[in-house]
Amino acid sequence: MTFIPIDQDELQAATYASLRAHPISAEAKALVSTLARMLDDHALATGARKNKRNNTAEKLDYAVGAFLADLLRGYGDSEPEPNPWVYRSMHAKSFTGASVSYRTFSRLVDVLMQLGFIQHVDGHKVSNEDRGKFGARFRATPALLAFCRDRSVDPASVHDHFEFEYDLPTEVVELRATKKGQYWVKTKPVGAPMQFERAGVVTLIEDQVKELNEFFAQQKLRGGSHHGYVRVYNNGDNPRFHWNMGGRLYSQHFTDSYQVMSSDERLKMTINGEPVAEIDIRASYLTIFLSLNGIQLPESDPYDLPGLGPVHRDAVKQWMVATFGNSKPIKRWPPRMLQKMPELSQYKPSTIMEAALTKYPALASWGQPLRAVTYGWADLMWIESNVMLFTMLELKRKHQIPSLSVHDSLIVPAHGAEAAQAVLREKFHDQRRVIPLLKINWSKTLKKKPTRGTEGTPRRRGEG
Repeated sequence: MTFIPIDQDELQAATYASLRAHPISAEAKALVSTLARMLDDHALATGARKNKRNNTAEKLDYAVGAFLADLLRGYGDSEPEPNPWVYRSMHAKSFTGASVSYRTFSRLVDVLMQLGFIQHVDGHKVSNEDRGKFGARFRATPALLAFCRDRSVDPASVHDHFEFEYDLPTEVVELRATKKGQYWVKTKPVGAPMQFERAGVVTLIEDQVKELNEFFAQQKLRGGSHHGYVRVYNNGDNPRFHWNMGGRLYSQHFTDSYQVMSSDERLKMTINGEPVAEIDIRASYLTIFLSLNGIQLPESDPYDLPGLGPVHRDAVKQWMVATFGNSKPIKRWPPRMLQKMPELSQYKPSTIMEAALTKYPALASWGQPLRAVTYGWADLMWIESNVMLFTMLELKRKHQIPSLSVHDSLIVPAHGAEAAQAVLREKFHDQRRVIPLLKINWSKTLKKKPTRGTEGTPRRRGEG
């Protein structure tokens, strides 16, 4: 087998081999059947098996098709960041309840390696600081890619030949307890899980999430992964809690979903073959907080503070994130934030705070009672999550436009961007009686930006 140099960055950025796919084109079905018979014959010839498969032939066919689809997926022309490597734990327990058994998969890997069709890197540690091992890595060799092309299955068109399978979540609402300490992470759910009765208002919430999940399951997303939403509520042990804290929609399975991708990567996705656009709520939490005080966010750049130049903009944005995750405006950077973004140490939070309070005096009251209620990050998140949920439901019900939430932004097919912007603006105004500052980020693959009328909704100058 020809040696293929290993790129360590690609190796660690491998995607998960779910082993949940099957061939859909005539060419792919024939390819899988041919490859499965080759593997069986090779096992007989080498003595790995004594008898030809009969009762288990279908299981082998499925395993071959599922693994082949995973191996080819990184070569698909709809992948935003092509990476030939996939990973899968080789521990037997990790296959419990899986569509492909450990015994079948381990034998499949052995024979594919003997045929020179895959390259395999064992589970390993990257550094001595790692507590656990990274899962085993696999990639298709040039021989396997040529084998597929010779049988009219071009890896670049993998989605035309294979259907990737997933199950929508059955329990779509989670409740978590208050997390001790600060909260500033924008993505990962926090707090210990709590038990609750799935009745009353919870039934309505579940129906709404399932409606979105079932609708998007009918669409074709390329360049990203989404297996339905779970709505996560927070601070369930707070005396004020009544399904009114947190409530974000988290895409499943979260660590591999489109929600953890960068904005540039998300804009490379397609929905039903069409480039996407992303509508962003600028300074969402700041807009909501000011609205609680009866204040409309000005139309200028929310992170352009008096006395601070453009070089401070990113630090100002992070100061806002940390402040709304804290019980009062921060005067020093949270250690975890500095660890993740050491460049913030160049900027003094006290200087940013002074400038922020000059532009937004109401910020001085963050964490203090307002009309007998002390608001926190979970309250702001709940308002934001309701705006996103109601927007997505209306886009589905009235416009048949599929959408994906990124917490404070919304992804839609490009043709629906103007309509989505109008609905998002309207739903935000319905919730808080202020008009949010919205921005449409268009895919670079669009040759011409689509336009659509948006009459009948409040509008801000310079949007879009």
